[in-house]
Amino acid sequence: MIGMKNSFAFIVGLIAIGIVMGVVLTTSFDLDKKSVAGTQTTKVFTDAAELDVLDDQSVTVSSFNPNMMFVDIVKKVRPSIVSIYTAKNVRIDQSPFFFWFRNMPRDQDHSFEQRQDGLGSGIIISEDGYILTNNHVIEDVDELRVKLIDNREFDAKVIGRDPATEVALIKIEAKGLPVAVLGNSDEVQIGEWVMAIGSPLHLTSTVTAGIVSALSRNINIIRDGDTGGIENFIQTDAAINPGNSGGALLNLKGHVIGINTAIATRTNYYMGYGFAVPINIAKSVVKDLMEYGEVRRGYLGVYIEAMDPVKARGVKLDKPRGVLVINVIAKSAADKAGIKEGDVILSVNGQEVNQPNELQARVAIQNPGDKVDLEVWRYGKKMQVTATLQGRDGESSVAASKKEEKKESIRNVGLTIQNLTAEQARNLELKAGVLVMNVDRGSVASRAGLNRGDVIFEINNNEIKSVNDFYSKIGEMNTGEVVSLKVRRKQNNNLFDRLIFMEIHAN
Repeated sequence: MIGMKNSFAFIVGLIAIGIVMGVVLTTSFDLDKKSVAGTQTTKVFTDAAELDVLDDQSVTVSSFNPNMMFVDIVKKVRPSIVSIYTAKNVRIDQSPFFFWFRNMPRDQDHSFEQRQDGLGSGIIISEDGYILTNNHVIEDVDELRVKLIDNREFDAKVIGRDPATEVALIKIEAKGLPVAVLGNSDEVQIGEWVMAIGSPLHLTSTVTAGIVSALSRNINIIRDGDTGGIENFIQTDAAINPGNSGGALLNLKGHVIGINTAIATRTNYYMGYGFAVPINIAKSVVKDLMEYGEVRRGYLGVYIEAMDPVKARGVKLDKPRGVLVINVIAKSAADKAGIKEGDVILSVNGQEVNQPNELQARVAIQNPGDKVDLEVWRYGKKMQVTATLQGRDGESSVAASKKEEKKESIRNVGLTIQNLTAEQARNLELKAGVLVMNVDRGSVASRAGLNRGDVIFEINNNEIKSVNDFYSKIGEMNTGEVVSLKVRRKQNNNLFDRLIFMEIHAN
């Protein structure tokens, strides 16, 4: 009996404690102001600033609501994410047998033109209408239209694009637009929360959430002529589908840390993982496109391979790390800096590189003429090496800004062009020239007969050395003036030149 009484008293005591705890919890820890609990701020994460999206106030136990973690970010950023609608007219071949049964002549054209529509996303980065997106969203299209979250629509023009990084810049004529904040992708960590905003499957302004699943992914999807692509993707499990391309990957500060670009799939739809171009790479591309009208990418001039245990033992490293140099191009930036075959590049400007694509990405955000500090391992010794990067053509000087001149030239002419690589020039038996990447439909360049794949190597009998040189010469022309362009193509292993006359129009 005594035991039963003691047990009963013990149970009553537990109930009383529970009631007290319940009262405390239901008052949201609103204790006397003199108590420690009443004045102490509790951090939810170690870096609480990750949650301070709209202000600098600390997150407390009483104010933190996990259901609202993403809401304020979405309200702030969603208006700066746009839908991009594209259209392209393609010619479809049709079986001639269809026409034979209709008693039509055999020599008639058995093809027809069909419109292909596309959808992507974009990120507004300036109040006056500059929009960041993916190259594949706007490449080789006949129509380009942007729709804002408030349902306003604008025709857009391509300012420039970079197939090597899958980054493109377009512009609409508008003012006072909401602008996304571009963050720092070098600070991104595996495991942190992220959101994707875009227009997947025609579902405009869709928000999904996940975490950063991996960093520095190379999935071998970017092809840029002979040079290949620069892939250093952020991997996420936030749902990404067709239409998300060009949209934003955001951190919990509401900063854009990546441009959603690709998915890992066997069905063409989301299967668990998506990939985003780090925003630091995109910022470098955009800066060049806006200032120079082209991407001025720095090159080190080395052939490299990933390390493995055998290679590490061969160069006397404790474990596989860094990137192995297997060849140095003569007279390149690396050669002039003293880098040799067998060297292992451990870091660039103090940031470790352990995969070839990481080294490529670190160098690619620099311009010709920039200096990079390299930590190099050479058979048992660490060395500090400073290299002055060169351009693809071997030049290391940075050209003066042609921003206004180029924008005028692009409006007048309607071309997207890039410098010839040394290999392309040799293949065409040219010293230099510019490769036509895109011709705007209805432009003076289109009417003059220029086509994608043409190489312009002379203007008015003067050699064209680079994109800047082309724009400089075009910029000197007056409205109404006719220029002659010497153009070369390679067809069936034969070189074919032709002369084109083009009239310069007013803006």
